[in-house]
Amino acid sequence: MEKEAGKTKYYIAVGVAGLIIGLTVGWFLSKEGVKTTDIHWKFGENELSINMEQDLADAQTLLDKIFSEDFSRQGTLEWLKLNQNLYNPTDPEIVPKISSLKYDDLVSKELRNLSLSREGPWAYQLDTVRIGIPPSELQPRKGYANVCENGKYFTQKLRVLSLDLVQSVEVSATGRYECPKKLKYPDIQLNAEDAARLLGTVNFSKYEQGMALILSPR
Repeated sequence: MEKEAGKTKYYIAVGVAGLIIGLTVGWFLSKEGVKTTDIHWKFGENELSINMEQDLADAQTLLDKIFSEDFSRQGTLEWLKLNQNLYNPTDPEIVPKISSLKYDDLVSKELRNLSLSREGPWAYQLDTVRIGIPPSELQPRKGYANVCENGKYFTQKLRVLSLDLVQSVEVSATGRYECPKKLKYPDIQLNAEDAARLLGTVNFSKYEQGMALILSPR
């Protein structure tokens, strides 16, 4: 599979290189007053037609044309990556490049700032959750919570908030319970004192809704 993907990337890059050469030749011919025809870039069943008069009016028009189709857009991005070391920020292959940055590089500094301010890929993610209070003999201690043993909250430090985001408690999700797929269950079980502080009451029969935020993502 990886070998075939490598071949595909190679052929795309070659195709883009051919398109660039064709455009360059066409541009010089048009400047010399030679009548030119459209340039056709073919890749498999796809084809991009470049009109030498309209699409070469200026750089922006040409780029808009090249990026107007998914296959030519992807091909161009692949060519830029392979030949100019320019990466789309959503390309996973940019990660090794980032990991090779030195500590004092400007990009490194900006990435650390994003991390500290919890922006971009480090942004907090709030989930709507069902909050329950188990029987007293199964309740976690104050400051702790029970969660699904196979869920994402287990072993995490959490901030649990009311739906209006006014009240909150921080708990360590160290307790666990089974969560069968076909049954409904609370996402988080709190100590009665924590639940009262968060929701203003402990008088609910099954569960109440709130928000949860992972403070220590794995």
